[in-house]
Amino acid sequence: MLSVSKQCLFDAAHVLTNHAGHCKNLHGHTYRVIVEVAEGADGRDMVIDFKDLKQVLSEVILERFDHAFIYDEASASECEIAAVIAKHGMKSVGLPFRSTAENLARHFFKGLAERVNVASVKVYETPESCAEYRRD
Repeated sequence: MLSVSKQCLFDAAHVLTNHAGHCKNLHGHTYRVIVEVAEGADGRDMVIDFKDLKQVLSEVILERFDHAFIYDEASASECEIAAVIAKHGMKSVGLPFRSTAENLARHFFKGLAERVNVASVKVYETPESCAEYRRD
């Protein structure tokens, strides 16, 4: 399989309600997302133009998530935090799941798959720690 990859960075805050460790506290990350796109069946000599892939990453990930508070819509406490943030005109993104790296990788994969032939998405919360969602 022939593929290309592109990465993007964004800063966001989140909290993992009911987590036993430090992540139960409100905190932020500089997320690094690496998207791998595979060749399609069209026989072109280029998987995707990097400029086009950059635009897709911007539209699907960066415009929505950069400098936002990412929260679980099923968590009452996270919704309270989001309400305060909204009251002060700040950006938040509600999702129907906990904002773990694993869940974000799957969410980004699904959103990107509507636009490109995505093979995998890696989400790094730190330079040393990532989650990956791959096409089966």
